[in-house]
Amino acid sequence: SRARRHLESRQRRDLEWLGLHWDREVRPQRERDYQPWLDRLPTYFCECSRRTIREGGGNHPLSCRSAGSTQGAVRFLLPPGEVHFVDRVHGELVIDPLEFGDPVLRRRDGVFTYNLAVVADDITDGVTQVVRGGDLLEYTCVQIRLFEAFGAHPPSWMHAPLVLGADGRKLSKSHQSESIASLREAGTTAEEVREKLLGWLGQDPDVYDHPERFDVDRMHGHTIIAH
Repeated sequence: SRARRHLESRQRRDLEWLGLHWDREVRPQRERDYQPWLDRLPTYFCECSRRTIREGGGNHPLSCRSAGSTQGAVRFLLPPGEVHFVDRVHGELVIDPLEFGDPVLRRRDGVFTYNLAVVADDITDGVTQVVRGGDLLEYTCVQIRLFEAFGAHPPSWMHAPLVLGADGRKLSKSHQSESIASLREAGTTAEEVREKLLGWLGQDPDVYDHPERFDVDRMHGHTIIAH
């Protein structure tokens, strides 16, 4: 319901104006079936509510694994052990996915979650490089476990720093932040916007300190998805 056509069209116009183009279309999530992917994984039902988890310290109790529930949310049975991976901004990381508890893959209302959908989509679409916000950095270890469970090779990762408002939260409409469209209408050029962007999408590591090195032409030929 959040994928509104007019918002999609506006985002496409913004990308084209910035000089970012795509080679082919991919199927939208609303047309994909994630149940066959879910059926391939070791899972169990969990009837814990958010309140129960919150009152228990914020982590999902692994005791639900053996509770024998036949309804509720469907959780992925995480294997034990730490996950080692390299992020193109933050370097080598070692994280134990069990710190976050077994992730929900299908909510009790039947909606499939981000963690399952994004991994299934990346495998289906042949994504080799992922760029997204730093708030998802640590949870990458959970998605790597899903790639492994499907017998697939994970993409490379790059988690860009977030742009925050004065209150420390992600910049959004609530901060009266300007959109690409409003900048364009105000007379700002695409080149001026690109010069202000942080160095992401495979640029040199020190481009964070030298945003003038951002070169849109160097991105051609890369398969990159910003989740």
